[in-house]
Amino acid sequence: MRFSLLLLSALSVATPALAAEFPVTAQFAAQPAFAPAYHGMSTLPAWVSELKATSVPVEKTSIDGKPYLLGHMCKPHDCAAYQLEVLFTPDGRKAWGFLSVVSNGGLYQMPLGDPSAPVLAALRSAYATNNPDHPGNTVGNTGKTDPATP
Repeated sequence: MRFSLLLLSALSVATPALAAEFPVTAQFAAQPAFAPAYHGMSTLPAWVSELKATSVPVEKTSIDGKPYLLGHMCKPHDCAAYQLEVLFTPDGRKAWGFLSVVSNGGLYQMPLGDPSAPVLAALRSAYATNNPDHPGNTVGNTGKTDPATP
């Protein structure tokens, strides 16, 4: 019992000292040695941000009865692994995206622009339509959801 109390006392004294060795994460990431890596991690790839992409014509669509314009882009020479679905309001004032990356056998997807649930569902559906053979998709060649498809 004494050993447990002694150990607990030692840890409680040592813990603040260990925590004081490093700054909080935001301060740490802002340090000159770490800032470039941090900002590189949070930057979209050039094919997305600089529009250096292979793309298809934009098409009209609607969500909850409202009109939108839907587009699809991918990284040149690597379309199977890097794709972006984009949805615009007709006046161009708002846009949302859905970035999809296949890496190490896994599919990683990230919504962009804080889409609402119906907008995100439309972007996910567009990805599935553009990738009917991707494992896990329940969309066939018609572009309509088919829950019976494995």
